[in-house]
Amino acid sequence: MSVIVLCFFIYSFIIQIMPIKQQILALLALRPAGLSATELRSELRPKVSQPTLWRRLDELRAEGRVLRTGRGRSSRYVIASAGDTIGELRSRALHLEVGKKLLRKPKLLDVANRRLKRMRVTTPYAKTYVERWESLLSGPIEPLLQVLGAYDEDARALRRVSPFAGILNEKERLTILRRQGLAS
Repeated sequence: MSVIVLCFFIYSFIIQIMPIKQQILALLALRPAGLSATELRSELRPKVSQPTLWRRLDELRAEGRVLRTGRGRSSRYVIASAGDTIGELRSRALHLEVGKKLLRKPKLLDVANRRLKRMRVTTPYAKTYVERWESLLSGPIEPLLQVLGAYDEDARALRRVSPFAGILNEKERLTILRRQGLAS
């Protein structure tokens, strides 16, 4: 028996004896973009009924270990890591949309640069973040886009002191938040 077949057998066995809630957390940990209930259900072993899956997901949400984005059939579940709150998910969704808008209209970078100049004066306590944004805005767009959508703590901190306020109008913001199921 080859090592690969043996590893697969052991993995399959471990997954089958792992409690459902632990399986859900393991599956979500492997997929930062999250999974729908249907996708989760198809990967769980042994198979569980839809109501059972919903109960387990509700329990995990109540424990603060899983977050849900979207509504109805567009719901996706993501693992809640340190700092993942609805506010963080909103911020990330809005910044991803800002990134798309920057790709369509690169002149908007000038708006962000002007805001950074004002921020340098009005928020001296955020000097480190302002300098990091200036560095990102003056370089190629790819690293900037990565920060706008990244899950790590550095990106979260940068998004809290963002020069992109006002890039999206209120209608765009609400559309994005409703589409993601994050509107309050």
